[in-house]
Amino acid sequence: MTDIKACFSPGVNNFKNFEDALTSSYQIKCHMCDKSSDPEKLKTPLINGMQTFAKKWLDVDHKDDSISLEEWVLEHNPDSKDDLILQMDIEGAEYRNILNTPETILKRFRIMVIEFHGLDSITDSQILSTVLLPTFSKIDQYFQCVHAHANNFCEDHIIPGTSINLPPLIELTFLRRDRFAINGSKPLQSINIPHPQDITNVRHNPPLFLNKAWSGDKRSFQSNCKIINDWIYYILYASARGIVKFFV
Repeated sequence: MTDIKACFSPGVNNFKNFEDALTSSYQIKCHMCDKSSDPEKLKTPLINGMQTFAKKWLDVDHKDDSISLEEWVLEHNPDSKDDLILQMDIEGAEYRNILNTPETILKRFRIMVIEFHGLDSITDSQILSTVLLPTFSKIDQYFQCVHAHANNFCEDHIIPGTSINLPPLIELTFLRRDRFAINGSKPLQSINIPHPQDITNVRHNPPLFLNKAWSGDKRSFQSNCKIINDWIYYILYASARGIVKFFV
């Protein structure tokens, strides 16, 4: 997190726990936007001089109630040398925003944390070829995925012709490729899917995990423990409320 100048966080709703942690622990400025919210609705007040809020959508339509990622970044951090964070959860608008953001702006983000929506449309050849593949191909030019977390809001499905399960909603974290050590001077950490620190999105739904196909048909001891613990917690929580159910 050293030398990161700011975090841009569209789609905060009324919560900014992530942004508060960045500001308080790392002294990183945080800029938020969400047309559906207001500063007074936020669960914690804006931190003066360190956090801003714009009542706008992040979008590419050039309307008065929206702002593009390029406009937003240049407004607050015009210096092209500034390293940034993007934390984005904008209910499906992530695709058009990424596709319409100039690469010069996109690669200023050292870290991107994005929730992708509508991935069950992967079987629609038109959406796959015009939206999904172009979006992830653009990201892949400059970023490596370092964390993946299934959102258990909906059931997953197996991608046809593969053994890979895919939920409609998935949270992915990307690290810009230039941040990886050259010539292997620093070993990469082993893959943990799920990661022990992952948090279940919907407590009253069964836990959902990306399967072993995501990690070379292997699962770490820590990941197996995480799966067992999450299932135990869910069964105890749901049984006490009479809501036990299972995704089939």
